[in-house]
Amino acid sequence: MTKVVAFMSMSLDGYVADLEDGVDEVFDWYFAGDVDVPTFNPGFTFHVSEASAEHLRALMGEVGAMLTGRRTSDRADAWAASTRSACLRMW
Repeated sequence: MTKVVAFMSMSLDGYVADLEDGVDEVFDWYFAGDVDVPTFNPGFTFHVSEASAEHLRALMGEVGAMLTGRRTSDRADAWAASTRSACLRMW
């Protein structure tokens, strides 16, 4: 039987995007380290710290899909195969 797990995050003021509607600060840590963490997409690899790599490996080992809100999906460009969200299937 499939297990459903909910992870939620938000900023204290309810906004994540900057004044120009950018979300780079949310995703920058995925590319700020020296440890490679490959994903199911051969053309996409995270570059994170060792501690973050351990977290991502554990997470990707358990997650088969992600359900996000429309705004998050749009900002992450979830449907493009070469984007940051390519580590998991997103709906």
